[in-house]
Order: sequence, then structure tokens, then C-alpha cells
Amino acid sequence: MAKLLIASLVDPATHPGGAGTYTRGLVAALRRNHTVDLIGPLHPPPGPWYRSRQLASLAKSCFSELPAKALFARQGEFEQRILERAHAHHYDAALINSSDMLWALDVLPSDMPTVLIAHNLEHQLLVQQLGSSFLHRIFKAEIAKQRCYEIAGFSRVRGVIFLSTTEMAWGCTQIPGLRGLYVPPLFTEPPIARTRQPSARLRLGFLADFAWWPNRQNWMWLLNEILPNVHRSIEVHVFGRQSDKIPTRDRVVAHGFARELQVVWNRVDIMMCPIRTGAGVNIKLAESLYHGVPVLATPHALRGIEYQSGAGLKILDSAEEWVSFLNSSQAGLLATQVPSEKLSRQFAVDRHVEKLETFILEILRGRDQEIDTGPSPLIDCSSTPSRFIHSP
Repeated sequence: MAKLLIASLVDPATHPGGAGTYTRGLVAALRRNHTVDLIGPLHPPPGPWYRSRQLASLAKSCFSELPAKALFARQGEFEQRILERAHAHHYDAALINSSDMLWALDVLPSDMPTVLIAHNLEHQLLVQQLGSSFLHRIFKAEIAKQRCYEIAGFSRVRGVIFLSTTEMAWGCTQIPGLRGLYVPPLFTEPPIARTRQPSARLRLGFLADFAWWPNRQNWMWLLNEILPNVHRSIEVHVFGRQSDKIPTRDRVVAHGFARELQVVWNRVDIMMCPIRTGAGVNIKLAESLYHGVPVLATPHALRGIEYQSGAGLKILDSAEEWVSFLNSSQAGLLATQVPSEKLSRQFAVDRHVEKLETFILEILRGRDQEIDTGPSPLIDCSSTPSRFIHSP
């Protein structure tokens, strides 16, 4: 049994978003065979003065080798406590929970094996957020810096845990020989038994953290492009942090943050995942499938998930396809289906404990191998092949 330290920006016990959900499942899997300690900042994101600190980090990035996202996450008190904890206790390895925290490599003991948990490819999120606007041109250097920072971090750690098969393939292409492991969102509790009440209306659900900008964009696509053109009798139930602050229309009920998932599952016939922007893996889609709720999703919502087809899952891309489906009898048929075992069980923690254990043991066995732990977290972009800089 190894003793592991996880440095994490999010507290898995309290964080309401996808990062907290994923971290809870991964920690539960690791604790099957190891002792796990977590350390986080005194003021987890967003924390006080959130927007002001974002702007300050962006300004500092112009004069720093670190990108703005890393500077934002690099709080002095957090850095000091990681340093003290790692050196005061004997840990066999450390896990860094997010690419935003790769700076932690410079405060951890140089001989300590480290693993990165890559929730997203942050530079790809930046590209999506800025789009093709003039802001993309203004922040082109920042995007390139973030990209180099991530690639350099992948090179320095002993291994990387990816949520997404797509992003793992990208990482292994950029860093030949990278030790990567795909671990999807994991759930330890038994699937919740649904008690749906009969309804003359088709009840559609959308569960998301609306404090995160991609989810707000995805909701606006659903609100403006799809719902006005669905002419059958429907109710749309929206759940999640800040869902009570989003724009709505007739037939939409915003419930705010849902503390009990069973409340969500019992109110809907079909969960919708209208995801068109965002990186990593759609945690809410995984959660819905695991708990046996049929899902209507875009292809982007399934990106990076291993098994993507089966009963209880309908994948449609364009707004026209969504409208046509929701107006048809096929939507009622989907509402009666239960996701196949192959779809749902891929997110069960027991399916991944063994391969996770093998991965950790390989990391620990490599402890005495010579590795590069140089102080600079950045690749010299001037000497980096063009594919490292320009392709997202």
C-alpha cells in the first residue's frame, strides 16, 4: 500500500462541478489499495476577487514564463503548504490534479514520482473560448504559451491520467513514450432506482454547472435553436449551479442546484447533453448513463468516451436533427429505454481499479529511473517543431 499526496484546486467533498465529481471517483478508486491525502488552497476557486485576480494573472503573464491560467492557480499560501506537507511526510508519489497546477512540480521533492490528472487540454479550451474573434489574435501568444506549458508538463511527470481517450491520443502523439492512462468519470454508489410519474408531456432534463462558460453557450444553442421549433407537448427541467440565473422561455423550469440526483432523475424522461463546446469529458452524460437514464446527446458530448453506442443513447449533431427527433415518436421510444450495460458499467469504479493499480505500481517502480526534473516548466517554443505550436 502506497501513501499518495494529491494537490488539488478543488475540494472533492464540496465542489459542485464536474471537476469535483471526477476527483471524488478517482480518489475512491485509489483508496481501494492506497492511503490518499489531499491538500488544497485555503480559498478554492472562484474565491474572493475572482475577476480581478483573472485580469491580474493575464497582465502578469506578459512578463512571466507561466501562462495566465497557471498564475491564477498559483496562490502563495497554497504553494507553501504543498511544499511543507510534501517534505514533512513520507509520500511515495504525488498526483497533481489539473494542468493549471503544473507549477507544483517545482515545490515537490525532486525525487518524488509525480502523476498529472489532466481534466482538460486547457489551451484547447482557450481556443474555443476566444473563437475567431479579434481576441483570438490578441491572445495568440497566450494560447501558444499555455500549449507549450502543458506539453512541457507532460514531459516532466512520470505519467498522466486522462479523462478522455481523445486527449490521451493527443498527448501520446505530442510526447512519444508518454505513460498515459484513460480513466473515465467513476461512480461508487449503486445506480439510483428511478420512480418516474406518468405524464402527458415529454419531460426533458439538462444538468450542468452553469457557472462554467461552455455550459452557458450550450444552453443558449438549445434555447434559441431547438426549443422554439419543438411543437409537441414538452417540459424542460434545468438543474445545476446558477441554473436559476440563465435565460429561459415557456415550458422551461429552472430548479437551481440539485443536492439529490434522484430528484433530477425522477423529474425527467430523457436527459439532454447539447454539448457543442468544451474539452475533456462530459461528466453529466457519464453520470446519467451510469444511473440508467436515457440520453439525447451531440457527438461532441461523447468525445473521449470509450463506448458510444447502445440502447438508451441517441446521438444527433445539428439543430435540425434535434428538432426532427424531438417532434417524432422516436423521442417517446427513447424515453422508455434503459442504457445498455456496456454503456453504463464503463463508469463503475470496480471496472478500473485493477488497471489504475497497475499504473500506480509502474509509476512507483520507476522511482529510481533517471528522469528530467529541471526547474523550467516550459519547452523552448523557438526550438519546438511547428506542430507543437500551431495545431490545437
